[in-house]
Amino acid sequence: MPLRVLFYRNYKAFTGGHLKVWDYFQHVRSSDLHRAEICLDPASAPASPWQGDPGLVDRYDPERADILFLAGTDWTALAGHPGIEERIPVVNLVQGLRHARPETPLFGFLSRRATRICVSPAVAEALRATGICNGPIHVIPNGIDFDLLPGGGAATGADVFLGGAKQPPLARALAARLQAEGYRVDLQIDPLPRQDYLARMAGAPIAVLLPCAEEGFYLPALEAMALGRVVICPDCGGNRSFCIDGVTALMPPAAVAPLAQAVAEASRNPGLAQALRQSAKEISKMHDIRSERAAFLDLLRHIGP
Repeated sequence: MPLRVLFYRNYKAFTGGHLKVWDYFQHVRSSDLHRAEICLDPASAPASPWQGDPGLVDRYDPERADILFLAGTDWTALAGHPGIEERIPVVNLVQGLRHARPETPLFGFLSRRATRICVSPAVAEALRATGICNGPIHVIPNGIDFDLLPGGGAATGADVFLGGAKQPPLARALAARLQAEGYRVDLQIDPLPRQDYLARMAGAPIAVLLPCAEEGFYLPALEAMALGRVVICPDCGGNRSFCIDGVTALMPPAAVAPLAQAVAEASRNPGLAQALRQSAKEISKMHDIRSERAAFLDLLRHIGP
């Protein structure tokens, strides 16, 4: 009998965090040894990836699960089940550096017993540094499903794709600067359906991507590398394993002048642009989602009632 792995989500709108939980849900589904089920919070928006999914259940009953899969604030769903993690094993996906900050509610969950999966070495280092994590810590870097990447760029006619949803003021100021210098800029601020976002990013030779100051794993930069774009992306902690300044990307400070200078450097130096694209493409291949799936399922085989 397959082991029941129960997920929980409060889905308001599409985010990278929900995307990665969806990936792990599909990993479980691919296993003959496990059965993936999920309960959505009653306040969730209707248009979630799990809408109509056969694994969707109406009631969250963690006591009947064989394994609980939690991410972010999903721990709050266990409020009526004190100490359940001592009875039923928990797999905790940790996607952000903020989990290690004592001032956040997420920090309090670290003392709860769980097998933790960190999406990058930076996240694992931050968690270990707290000294309070209860249970083993594993690193499984985020993977990309290359089959879902667009085969060709959208006809944007842009020189630069500027992904600025997380830094709108900086993005708008940078777009104005680049346009004044003669660049055609495709500025993205408003949320987009995932495939539309990827298509627009693929539609320009240079991708300038503006993460938050701290990210556990900044997937858009890796996706741009896989698409063969020249990536310009400031350091955010969780991108250091694949964004290597001058090798796979340009990593100026998150300010208008240095970002604009990086665009000029990539535009005027074809040799540099080609070297960056080639190295970036190679490092992106190390993040195939099949590797993520294999690592997780191997870990999952060692977890049970």
